[in-house]
Amino acid sequence: MRGANNGLNSVATALVGAGMLVLAGCGGNANDGGAGVSRQLSAAPVAVAAASPWPVWSGWDFPYNEPPLASAPAVAFGVSQLTQSATQTVFRGAHALPAGSVQNYRLGVFIHHDVFYYQADASAVINVDGTFTLTLPRSVGSADRAVLVLHPASYDPLSGPNCNATGGFCSGQITGTTKLSLPIDPAAVTAYTAAYFPAPATSANAQIAALQRMMNTPQVTGGPYGAGRLIRSFHDMDSAFLYDQALAVIAFSLAGEQASAEQIINALARSQTASGAWVFAYLADGADANPGVDMRIAGANAWFGMALNAYQKAFGSTKYLAMSTRLHDYLRAETVAVTINGVGRRGLRFAPTNYVAGRTGIFALEHQLDAYASLHQYHALNGGSQYLAAATQLRQTAESLWNGTRFLGGYDANTSTLNTGERYLDTYSWSVLALGNTGSAGQNFAAALPGMCDYFNTAGRLDYPSRKVTGIVGFYDVIYDNVPSSAPFVWSEGSLGAIMAMRQGAPTMGCSGNGASQMLESLNYMVDKLGSMPYATRNTNADFTSSGSVAGTAWLYYANRNKNPYAHY
Repeated sequence: MRGANNGLNSVATALVGAGMLVLAGCGGNANDGGAGVSRQLSAAPVAVAAASPWPVWSGWDFPYNEPPLASAPAVAFGVSQLTQSATQTVFRGAHALPAGSVQNYRLGVFIHHDVFYYQADASAVINVDGTFTLTLPRSVGSADRAVLVLHPASYDPLSGPNCNATGGFCSGQITGTTKLSLPIDPAAVTAYTAAYFPAPATSANAQIAALQRMMNTPQVTGGPYGAGRLIRSFHDMDSAFLYDQALAVIAFSLAGEQASAEQIINALARSQTASGAWVFAYLADGADANPGVDMRIAGANAWFGMALNAYQKAFGSTKYLAMSTRLHDYLRAETVAVTINGVGRRGLRFAPTNYVAGRTGIFALEHQLDAYASLHQYHALNGGSQYLAAATQLRQTAESLWNGTRFLGGYDANTSTLNTGERYLDTYSWSVLALGNTGSAGQNFAAALPGMCDYFNTAGRLDYPSRKVTGIVGFYDVIYDNVPSSAPFVWSEGSLGAIMAMRQGAPTMGCSGNGASQMLESLNYMVDKLGSMPYATRNTNADFTSSGSVAGTAWLYYANRNKNPYAHY
């Protein structure tokens, strides 16, 4: 959960600044069934509850444009062929305008670098047979995506309040309906689609290749290990969350993709603070996404500790050991005294500063789990009794949040209260993945896993400009005060972690007749044409977009390959 669950109140961090966009992710796997196939699979009924319907695909299947929408478009519009040379870029596709009305519409294109630049010299032809061609008289260079807009002839694409008509560009804006960064509000045009220019991929694995494609970012120079690149957290944004950098490095390391892992580590090495930690989020060019705000959030840093450990173990390399040691020393220093249930502990505080009131007094379960795993792994690789001692203390603090039937989200030392009202999906899954099925005193942690069925949703849906995907099954994120969500959705990252926990601790468990294997197969249907996993199906939560995401894609890799990032060495 971006490493930022505070155990008492969900952290909805508003990331501001030039180019910073808050979005959610998009999905990918090679098992997408092939182009243009509409199919429906059904599972045999089981006793008591029938398995949920398998996903259904319908509609056009365009390979170059996959931004999910809030609802199916009234006019289908997409790119079916994209060719580029040194002198031109040509988009060819199809539209669903009535043949007798095409003369009333125009086609324009924006190219995205840091903002969306309108290409006034592009030439476009909208044909009555439902096809179109748009030609740009140049290569797109280092652009990461284009946005094509189909609009009435009377509409000026540079007329929006976020646009500079003189400069010929529009700043990205995020609408409540799409939660994607776009130059124009989709409500103002007839149809739109995004066409992507991904970075080259070398891996034969579908998810690893998808992650490599998301590194179409500026080169970051000036670090102690040389130049590198961050991975954009979502296809449609310019943010690079620390947690997502960690997930990608772990996946690259597990897959043996050393060069890709080093690109991210090199880029982040430039930004390691004097304390040894990193801030919560960066822009794709390596700049702090929240300048002036000290957001050294514990969980995200612990995840990057796990990433450095994964790299060291996978490649037998101590290249980044000095950087890793500084980080793990920071995590040890952030482990402070706290009394929980009348017993003195040492726990990892949420952050070293109150960038939001009370943060230094929050002890989130997730953060204890993350840092426990990171310090334990580091000790296994490098020794040092102080790291093992700190890991042991964090495990004890995590286990103190077990209430006999489930883990609580955290403890607030500001008010001396346990968080009993917020039930996070990750407190079920990550606790088992990090601590194992049983506790130090024989507690049956795995016995809590059936409680995840309270978050189960059988109606996950994604609408793309080219197709619909319905019937996705999985889990949503949180339940407040034991009241189920009135608008559930499927959260890919959390669902995949839950599936891994089920495999480990409750292999026969099912929700509404769906076991771990059925859920995983269902989630693989969400994959987009770039191989990425959407962060969530359609929903009304501003923090969960449906754009292609690092988190969803990395966790899909872990689940498909049965690789636990928390694994002890």
